[in-house]
Amino acid sequence: MNISNPNDATDRAPRQPAAATNQDGQPRGVGVEIELGGLDLDQITTRIRHVIGGEVERLSDYEAKVRGTPIGDVAVELDARVFTDLKIRGMLDKLGLDDIHLNLSENLEKLMAGEARRFVPFEIIFAPIEIGRLPEVDAVCAAFREVADGTGASILNAFGMHLNPELPRTDAATVLRYLRAFLCLYDELKTAHEVDLSRVISPFIDAFPKAFAMRVLDPDYAPDTTTLIDDYIDANATRNRPLDLLPVLSWLDEDRVTRRLPDEKIGRRPTFHYRLPNSSIDEPGWSVTREWNIWMRVEDLASDDDALHAAMAERIKALRGPIERLVNWIHLP
Repeated sequence: MNISNPNDATDRAPRQPAAATNQDGQPRGVGVEIELGGLDLDQITTRIRHVIGGEVERLSDYEAKVRGTPIGDVAVELDARVFTDLKIRGMLDKLGLDDIHLNLSENLEKLMAGEARRFVPFEIIFAPIEIGRLPEVDAVCAAFREVADGTGASILNAFGMHLNPELPRTDAATVLRYLRAFLCLYDELKTAHEVDLSRVISPFIDAFPKAFAMRVLDPDYAPDTTTLIDDYIDANATRNRPLDLLPVLSWLDEDRVTRRLPDEKIGRRPTFHYRLPNSSIDEPGWSVTREWNIWMRVEDLASDDDALHAAMAERIKALRGPIERLVNWIHLP
């Protein structure tokens, strides 16, 4: 269902959603995560600091924060779990090797971080800001246009730009409404974002299973929080979905999500994790604002009950396909 013209989504000022505030009455925020290659940690933090100020706190060879900027702290880290989760020093300490070989862990980290830069992107992580301030993130991105590698630089660069939009309310009904809107608009969103082939064939944004989509789009489906969490995890025990709901589901019931997925790293927060856009940070004309304005199609549809229900019926028909529709027609009483 096409509810807006793709050409309307440009890099102009970010559009504001109809549901402009969160459940506390404050302006809704959005976090931004941008993957990029071709630079080392110091080069990235230096450019960020040059644009928006702040002070760099280097945490390791693969992780730093630029603190005290006008748009909050900005984290930069190598996007690989071996560095951000396993912590080489901690591993050696558990093995009783850290005291014996004082420099072993540091040298191993340097070696691994240096090698990983060849195929693992760094990620710039902006803390949630008001939607109207996204152009300030775009100003930072502009500083990398001539020097960084984005998604299109290589078939191996399945780099993404992730949006973390805060929900207007954190309840099962609101989460369901947005999920339905996304499922209805999925094909249109892929086209509008011009999702790169490297990301289409990667496992990072695998589509929701058809059976799950059909269940969610059924107008009689009205789950409570527990049912929504269980149904979601039964079909999607992974972070690799274009609209990752695990952060907000964890916000609703962290204990339940953790019991179901004890090995997943899930940042509990009242936001979606929208993973569909490319990171075209090296391409002229690209901006986070443009990608946000494409996301706004989901906001628009989620805010219009009549349009949403019409889109759900249309999407269910498309998912069934002509053969299934014919079988259902033959078996009508």
